[in-house]
Amino acid sequence: MWHPDDFVFVPGRTPLTSLKFLVFISIIHFIITCSLEMLMANRTKPINLRRIQRYNNLLIGIYSGVTFLLTNIIAYRDYRFISWNRLLCHRSTPKGSYALIWYIFYLSKLWEFTDIYFVILNKSPVLMHFRWHHQTTPSVVLASLLGDVSYEWPTIVSNSLLHTFMYPHFVGVWNAYPILVVLGAWQLIVGLSLSIYGIIVGCDGSFYAKLWGLLMYITYTIGYLNEHFHLVDRLRDFISTSRHDSKTL
Repeated sequence: MWHPDDFVFVPGRTPLTSLKFLVFISIIHFIITCSLEMLMANRTKPINLRRIQRYNNLLIGIYSGVTFLLTNIIAYRDYRFISWNRLLCHRSTPKGSYALIWYIFYLSKLWEFTDIYFVILNKSPVLMHFRWHHQTTPSVVLASLLGDVSYEWPTIVSNSLLHTFMYPHFVGVWNAYPILVVLGAWQLIVGLSLSIYGIIVGCDGSFYAKLWGLLMYITYTIGYLNEHFHLVDRLRDFISTSRHDSKTL
């Protein structure tokens, strides 16, 4: 009988992991998103799918909680916690259950495309940070998976912990906003710092995969800071004011 430890990940051959598929599905997602926005722009009332959205978000939240627990349990079983280098920088190529949970984590990023569809259909505001994050996250995870980046454990753990609280929060199960602010910032700190650390120290994995992750985390950080502190808007106001002042002199 098949066992999770028998799972073998083959780059590009395991279903839905080729770069061609990722480009294709990313374009399809972008087209669907734009089409739904044009559809809803001509409607005065939302398409009420809140019950379906509620169940979808609850399922993603439950999945995220289970992923958080299993990732830590399997990492402990595979002796990832015996040293800093083995945990983050130099570990054996993941296989079996550990590779399987990483692969499913990648698939969950495709599943999360549905989140933005529900938001648009409910005529809720769609922040650019939210849109960009959903559009590009699958590429970050798949690049790390294909490139065998060694610090996937903290990435999966920080993201799944955030989503455990975030998705139920948005359907009114609980008010976890203060926790989301902290966990959101923590996820970005983890992603940015480890991407820089991995490149400088020379941790295992593809340099280009690590570089892509770093670039994306930089954009996520800018979006997060703008969402909470309106830094981009303030910069625009500052530039506009500076130009106005220079013309009046």
